[in-house]
Amino acid sequence: MSVEEVRRQLWDYRALGNGIRLNAFLEISRQPGVSFNELSRIIGVERGLLAYHLAVLRAAGIVKVSYERRSKQTSKYELTREGERLAQELCSSGRRRTNRAKKQVNK
Repeated sequence: MSVEEVRRQLWDYRALGNGIRLNAFLEISRQPGVSFNELSRIIGVERGLLAYHLAVLRAAGIVKVSYERRSKQTSKYELTREGERLAQELCSSGRRRTNRAKKQVNK
């Protein structure tokens, strides 16, 4: 792994180091295309605070937003390719820890 790749990965992890951002990231990975207002309701965060944290995730390049117009403009959030890679990495890492814990219990 190159130094630049390590720096990029550290930047991604730092962006997820906040509980609100991590919850938003996980919810977006579960529900691609979730609207801003729905995301605010699901994770229980005031919209102004959520807007700030989503901007951090967007700046890190792991979340993207698209705009849809119905009766009014609605923003929809989904993971970027980098965000999807990160979500897979986090999920597989969690499974490995869970499997190791199960092996320890079975000993």
